[in-house]
Amino acid sequence: MKVINLPTSILKPGMAVYEDVYNTMGVLILNKDTVLDRWQIEKIYANNIDKVRVKLTEDDRLYAVQGEEIASVYDLRKIRNFKEKYTAKVDEVTHIIKEIGRGAYVDVQAVNQISKHIIKEFNTVSEVINYLHLARPLDDYTYSHSLNVSLMSIIIAKWLKLSDEETDEIATAGLLHDIGKTKISEKLLLKPGRLTNSEYEEIKKHTVLGYMMMDNIKDATANIKYSVLMHHEKIDGSGYPIGALDESIPLFSKIIAIADIYDAMTSNRSYRNRMCPFEVIKNFEMQTFGKLDTRVLTVFLKNIANSYINDFVELNSGEMCEIVFINPNRIWQPIVRFGTDFIDLSRDNYNRFIKTII
Repeated sequence: MKVINLPTSILKPGMAVYEDVYNTMGVLILNKDTVLDRWQIEKIYANNIDKVRVKLTEDDRLYAVQGEEIASVYDLRKIRNFKEKYTAKVDEVTHIIKEIGRGAYVDVQAVNQISKHIIKEFNTVSEVINYLHLARPLDDYTYSHSLNVSLMSIIIAKWLKLSDEETDEIATAGLLHDIGKTKISEKLLLKPGRLTNSEYEEIKKHTVLGYMMMDNIKDATANIKYSVLMHHEKIDGSGYPIGALDESIPLFSKIIAIADIYDAMTSNRSYRNRMCPFEVIKNFEMQTFGKLDTRVLTVFLKNIANSYINDFVELNSGEMCEIVFINPNRIWQPIVRFGTDFIDLSRDNYNRFIKTII
């Protein structure tokens, strides 16, 4: 027997519930060991329960679940729908950024709606993060990266409880943060391997170039303009282009800096494959404290890790597990469930770690 946490969308009659099922108000909906029928599945839907832990026997179709099969427990129609809309929005971002690069005037409202339309498709922030992870294109370059940074910046703004107006602004700022790269050689931007010092200095110019291009965007606010200019600043003064210190860096720039780094590290690049989000979380914890805003980073790390609870992961040992608890002291080493066994990765004698999210 295996126990697996399945999305409600793929529950089938005949599956047995592993444990009591409660709704969000704490009311018992189904008893442990209940064998599901169509009426009971509808009851789960009606109570807005996203996932249910069920028992699978060797006779069940999903028993021999492996990596690709676990990924299929997500609503495949919704994944396809998300990919279609995501691709269309990347096309919109590409068109607008190229128009700005050519010197055309663009209304900020036209930019503002792009990423907001995707966010509205989902009931929870975790859904956005999960579907973005599943739908990433193989080649994450400037335009898809700009959309991803915008989406992640909106999510961070919500976690920080910023106002709707501020969230709208940061959505636009995220989409436009790299517009200066339209003035940088694409050959240089796509260069595999390490940049020379002179090449790096050339790429660093995109912040100032982008800030100068903001004159072509009607009604762009100061928050948006400074986000374009200062999203590579660090609170210890080691960033660019100004070398500003903590109190001189606007909040939007601090948020976009984190969204920018997270997306870059979890995306494919010409010189490396994307990293597992939990490896990225570890890098944030170990290498960027003192460089990125502490309050924003703490909120981000806590929430991004929690968004993966109940997701399936593959360990470096090859075991397929479910994340069940985030360790607040070592966020990148959660407690995972393998069958009926629990593994605390922060205390694991075999030095296992999360290799990939499935």
